[in-house]
Amino acid sequence: MRVTVLKTIPDDPELRTAWNGLVSSMENPEVFFTHQWALAVSRSFRKDLEPVLFLVYDSAQRDSAQRDSGAQDSAQLVGLAALAVHADAPRAAIFLASSTADYCDIVSAPGNRRAVLLAVLQELRRLGLRDLVWASVPANSATITHLQEVARKSGFWVASRASSECRIIELGDEQQRQALVQTVAAKSMEKRGLKKLRALGSVRVVHATEPQEVRVILPAIVSAQVSRFLVSGRASPLLDPERRDFLVELGDLMAQAQWLKISQLEVKERLIAWNYGFSFQGSWFWYLPSFLVEYSYASPGSCLLRLLVEEACGDTTLRWLDLGLGDESYKIRFANAVRQSRYVQLSRSLPKHVIKIGRQELVATLARSPNLESKIRGVRERYRSLSVRIREAGMAATAHYSLRRTTSAVVSASEVLIFQSSEKTIGADQLVPMNLEHLVQAALRNAGDPHTLAYLMRCAARISQPGVSGFVLQNEQGQSTHFLWISGYDGFHLSEIDHALEPMSPDAAMIFDCWTPHADRGQGSYASAIQCAASRLVSEGRTAWIFSGANNAASLRGILKSRFAYRFSLIRRRKFGRSSVARCETTGVVDKLESAAPHLGCDPGSS
Repeated sequence: MRVTVLKTIPDDPELRTAWNGLVSSMENPEVFFTHQWALAVSRSFRKDLEPVLFLVYDSAQRDSAQRDSGAQDSAQLVGLAALAVHADAPRAAIFLASSTADYCDIVSAPGNRRAVLLAVLQELRRLGLRDLVWASVPANSATITHLQEVARKSGFWVASRASSECRIIELGDEQQRQALVQTVAAKSMEKRGLKKLRALGSVRVVHATEPQEVRVILPAIVSAQVSRFLVSGRASPLLDPERRDFLVELGDLMAQAQWLKISQLEVKERLIAWNYGFSFQGSWFWYLPSFLVEYSYASPGSCLLRLLVEEACGDTTLRWLDLGLGDESYKIRFANAVRQSRYVQLSRSLPKHVIKIGRQELVATLARSPNLESKIRGVRERYRSLSVRIREAGMAATAHYSLRRTTSAVVSASEVLIFQSSEKTIGADQLVPMNLEHLVQAALRNAGDPHTLAYLMRCAARISQPGVSGFVLQNEQGQSTHFLWISGYDGFHLSEIDHALEPMSPDAAMIFDCWTPHADRGQGSYASAIQCAASRLVSEGRTAWIFSGANNAASLRGILKSRFAYRFSLIRRRKFGRSSVARCETTGVVDKLESAAPHLGCDPGSS
């Protein structure tokens, strides 16, 4: 055996042909193992990942053409490992595709796997790599069969545990396919969903397979995915620009190889659900599904899957639909088989190996005790929150904050200032009603700003609630630079002091939950936005109100700059577990701000 190590994935047609030929000979041929997949990853994640490609040749296994030609280098490629080293851990190797693929493995025919694995591990040791993390190796792979023995010979300790489960819809023979069609047609949720969709118009599935179609379709998939995650209070992986670049690159390469199959659910000529998937070696992969959240009532994603199952049952070249990673309930309802993968860690250090084994045992123990796991997670989250605060504000400020919170639980006084505006000014048209697309675009623009992402998630959860309206202030480029909300004044809950405002007038409106993304601060967006909101309300015959904590000087300056007038304060006093709220008609805070900087406007970020 001879091993060649490359620090890149060459775009070489001969290598591509030999590589994919080996994938076809595997016990588990998967599109994730192909040359195209590795090339797409290497091109898209080059900033953080350095590829380490091991090509294993065997001079004894040369074909007759090579022998007859007398070629000098007649060794045949019998296996390969597409690994990578992360910039943060230069002495540890991972599978190159581990962050994008549902399965990862050493590529070779099963009969050669032991020899190829041995050659790769020995070369890894020669290169000075001490740790390996191999995620999502199929449990029935020959790699798992030979791993312990080969690793021991190569000086590595092995820790292996069950990892993810991928749900499968096996199609079977003709009789089984007919039964499967009847089974999915009888599923009540999808049956009701399709009925609701057909009430809107014609329903059909269309497929995109050409390279030029990827770049046209992908923005809609990204928008639907990001908005769906925001509504559920999560940050989509597609906020990462490198991952979006990967999908474009991958789509081009997969389409050229005729493996791409983007399925789209169309209702009355409008696309409402997608699956960015692949058809490879008899497997149809459910890789990146998404749908428009406004159609959630009809379960469009599940409806699309049902229609794809019916289509697959009529295609004799397919053996199964692989639903991929994830334990979503709809996958469990559709699947009739499961594929298990394993998470493998190899280390040349015995202490590290012992720690990994101990960690695995702890995880297994916690899995059997949900209450204990919940408590430990809570402690870990508090520790993370404390670490973030220390990193952002410093140790002294964090200690002061903790002391203030501790003492405020015993004795404290919190003041909220209430302001009113009755002036109609120019510029109300700069403020536009908020929709999910505004939140999506803002999330993509501010993917590295966790505080803004948290705010956008809050907006996404509130946007469909009755009685409140969201608005955005946009710049000349159409980018949202400030967000705010408007609600009725009567009974409005001031969370800062846990108090509801007394009724005043049905026409009174409260501006609240204002936010400027970090990248847009310092431009006066807050003052401009609330002034536009006040003008909008006044033009509708309503009175505009806003509030701020007495300690938020930046917010107060922005409010005063926007021509709001101070009306009164509410002060909550706490003392030994008892609290009361008192109304005051005067405050010294506004006078101090006006005398110190009468014309100063400031962007507080949030209010």
